[in-house]
Amino acid sequence: MTGDMTDENWGTRRVARRNRRRVAIAVAAIVVSLAFGIGGRYLATDGIIADRAALLWASGLLAAAALLIGFLWREIDELQRRRLVNGAALAGVTCMALLLLAQAAGRLVPVADPMLQVAVIGAIVMVATIIVQRVRG
Repeated sequence: MTGDMTDENWGTRRVARRNRRRVAIAVAAIVVSLAFGIGGRYLATDGIIADRAALLWASGLLAAAALLIGFLWREIDELQRRRLVNGAALAGVTCMALLLLAQAAGRLVPVADPMLQVAVIGAIVMVATIIVQRVRG
């Protein structure tokens, strides 16, 4: 430990190493997103093979997302974590409330996919919550 601190540039090297890790995680996220997006487009289109391929694709996408979230969670500090937790909590409450409304509206009004709209609104609420917390300081 003391060997690291005797060097005058140890902090600079540590920040550079952290930035390289963050860039690597961002590049991995982009590559995985593109791979699963392209792979999902070319799945088999009929029969049991299509169902199995879709299940495998969705499972792989969720596993990749969980890994990326885990890596990112290590890289952020407690303030950013608190903002994410607050945003996720508010998005969850919003989705629970809107789920009931979407089910009722789906019977009364011809809406193409009410659950997708609830998920999109939940994501918007989460991002907006994080932005508001960041602006408020």
